[in-house]
This record gives sequence, structure tokens and C-alpha cells, in this order.
Amino acid sequence: MLATRARLTFVVGLTFTTIGCRHQSASDKEPAATPKRVRCTALSNSDVQDQIELHGTVSPLPDRDAQIAAQVSGRILRVLVREGDRVRLQQPLARIDDLALTDQAKQAAAQLARADAEATLAAVSRVRVQRVFDRGIAARQELDDAQAKEATTRAGQSEARATVEIANRQLSRATVRSPLAGVVLKVIRRPGELVDGSPATPIVEVGDPSQLELVASATAQALVAIGAKNKAKIELPALPGVSLDGRVAAVSPAVDRTTGLGVVRIALNVGGVRPPVGVSGVVRIAVGAHRNALLAPAAALRSAAGNDGEVVVCGTDGRAHVLRVTRGIALGGLIEVLPASSDVRDPLLVSGSFLAVEPVLGISDGDTLDQVR
Repeated sequence: MLATRARLTFVVGLTFTTIGCRHQSASDKEPAATPKRVRCTALSNSDVQDQIELHGTVSPLPDRDAQIAAQVSGRILRVLVREGDRVRLQQPLARIDDLALTDQAKQAAAQLARADAEATLAAVSRVRVQRVFDRGIAARQELDDAQAKEATTRAGQSEARATVEIANRQLSRATVRSPLAGVVLKVIRRPGELVDGSPATPIVEVGDPSQLELVASATAQALVAIGAKNKAKIELPALPGVSLDGRVAAVSPAVDRTTGLGVVRIALNVGGVRPPVGVSGVVRIAVGAHRNALLAPAAALRSAAGNDGEVVVCGTDGRAHVLRVTRGIALGGLIEVLPASSDVRDPLLVSGSFLAVEPVLGISDGDTLDQVR
């Protein structure tokens, strides 16, 4: 009886042991990770210069752009041009109500006529007295009085003539003329509006768009770094896909004490492109010495915060290697990448290494990759 129980115990124990071993063997077999399919692009080396990025607007040259105001006050009767019209030097642009000026000119002309008559009469009187004096009939005092009266009337005549010239000049200023040849960039005021005869109430803006520049604000640090004649690249949101060449034309020698900013003017080589005056643009100015840089597609950079980011290296071992990098200058669709100072895997970030560009998210360090190049 005891022997029978012993045999049953052994059989049951053996059965549970066998089941446990089978369970352990099944749990050890984990499914293999599915490789993540990515498209990879090689890093490249290029000779580059550091760049300063500024924002500004397109403008004509300083001496080829003017906001033109009337030199007399009054109501605008007519504006003779429209935006986009070409104008020549001294072409009429607008007319101001000149009734009051016309009356002043007539009044001045009448005063001149009276002064002319008085001067003529005084001259005849002086000649008559001179003859009488020469015969010894008139006293010297009479001759002196006649000469003084003639001089006085001639002075009044000159004053009246100057008044006429001033009145006529004011009357001519009722017609606003262009001080330069160019194109009407903007009509600022319309017929019926009042102007005060000062630059505070311009009527028309005229500029010469044949030569353009980009005027940008810059910090004192940028002004010091930027030199005259430095090359520049300009991109205008109004002209997508178009990049213009330029060169630094002038750098402000001072900064505004309130804003701390100065002005940089970039001469544009527009070629056949005619960007509208006043549009905003971004200019990148090359500064410093040439150096060799490691360039990556902008799409390869992920988790970018400021100048810091990450790239995924498509390793030769078929695995992903996530590296922290610092971004440098941007050249079109390429960005300079520099190893982060604390990263110990810099040898992976060299020319010829491949970086994931599509997709770049959802990949962890050590993931198996199915690389497409």
C-alpha cells in the first residue's frame, strides 16, 4: 500500500515538472521586432562661411525715392497720376486750390504797377529839378529832395517786384511736380483732402525701381561683424522659390539710442525679377573666414529647440543611433550639424554617414531599420 502511494506521488510530480518545463520553453521564444522602414540620405561636406540673418524691406535707393508734398496749404483739386504710372522729371502730379494765391498774385501785380508809376514820376521830377538847378534857379535842397524821392520810389519798385515774384512762385507751387523720374509707388491723398504745405501731408510717393536695395535693422554686434561689400543672399516671401544675390552697400556707423539698432543696406541684383517695393525679405550675410562644414538635409533634424536637436544615424549595423547635435548655418534646404559637446558617439557623425529623413519621428536608439537610400 505504501509502495503504491509512492509510485503515484512520483508520477504526479513528474507530470507537473514536465508541464512547467514546457511552459518555460514557450515563454523564452519572443517574437522578433519588425524592422522600421526609413529613407536615409548621406551627410556631405561643404566650404561655408558663418552667416548673419536680418529682416528688412525692399526700397529704392535713398536718393531715388521721395514722398512728395505740396509746398502750399489748401485743398487738393486733382491728383493727376495713378499708382504704377511712370513719371518724368518735373511732371505735374497734383493741383491745389489756388484761388487765394491767384488773388495774392493780382494784388502784388497792382502794387508793382503803382510802384512803377511812382518811380517814373519821381524820375521825371528829378530831371526837371536838375535842369532848373543847373540854371541856378532852384536851390540845392530841392534837388536833394527830388533825388531822395526817386531813390525811395525805386526801392519801392524793387520791393513790389519781389512781392510779385514771391506771389507767382507760390501760385506755381499749387501745381505739385515730381522732383525725379520714376514710377508712382503710392497715391497717399485724394482730391478733396486738405494739405498743410509741409512734409507731414505727402500726396504721392515716387521712386525709381530700376535699382533696389533691402534695408534691414541690425544689432550693434551684427553691425560690427558685417563689412562693406560682404556677399548676401536674399529671400522674399512674395517670390517663393526665388533667391536674389546681393552685396552690402552701407552699414550704419551708429545705433539708435532707444532701440539699440542700426541700419544695413543691401544692394540687390534683381536681374529679370522685379520685386514690389515695400515687400519684406530675409537676408543672410556671409561673415568671417571660410571653413569646412558638415551639412544635413533640414528634414533630418528632429526635436529642435533653439540650436539644439537630434538626428537618427542609419548605422551600418542596421540599427538606429540617435545623436544629439547643434545646428549651425542654413543653406537652402541644408543645415550645418555639429556634435553636441557631451555626445561620445561623434565618430558616427562624419561625411558619408547616412541620416534618416523620412520618417524621423517614432524611432528610438537601437531600433532595427530597413534602410532605403
